[in-house]
Amino acid sequence: MTVRRGALVAAVCGVMLSVPVVARADSPELGGCARGGVLTAQMVPGTGSAGQGIHREAELWECASPLLPGIVSGHFTAEESWITIDNASARITWSDGSVSTAIGYPNELWTITDGPASGHTLRLALETDMTAQWYHLDTTMPVRSASFME
Repeated sequence: MTVRRGALVAAVCGVMLSVPVVARADSPELGGCARGGVLTAQMVPGTGSAGQGIHREAELWECASPLLPGIVSGHFTAEESWITIDNASARITWSDGSVSTAIGYPNELWTITDGPASGHTLRLALETDMTAQWYHLDTTMPVRSASFME
C-alpha cells in the first residue's frame, strides 16, 4: 500500500485536531469561481488568544457552477479565532443577493451549511500555500480561484 506524505500528514493532523479530513479533489463538474481578489486580514476583538480574532474578506469572480445557478460573483467574509484551532465562520454574499453561510477550519476548506451550494465544500486556492496557517497569520493572501470539492 502506498501512502502519499501529504495524505498521511493530513490524516495525522485531522486526528490530532479532531477535525474531519477532506480527501476529495476539486471537481471540474461542480465548478466554482475562476478568479479571486486579495484575501484581507484584520485583527479584531474575538475569542482567540489574547481575546483576538482575524476578520478576512475577498472577492470571487467569474463564477460558474450548477450549484450557483445565475451567480457570477461573490463576496467572502470570515471570522477566525487568533492562534486558536477552532471552527471559523464565513459568509458568502452572491451576486444575485443570496447568502451562503459556511464553517471552516484553519485551512482553505469551507463547508457551506446554508444557502446556495449548501452541503458542499468550497476550496479557496491561495497564491501561497497557507494551509493550516490561517488562524495564526494576519497577512493578506491573493486568492487564485475557488472551486467546489467532490
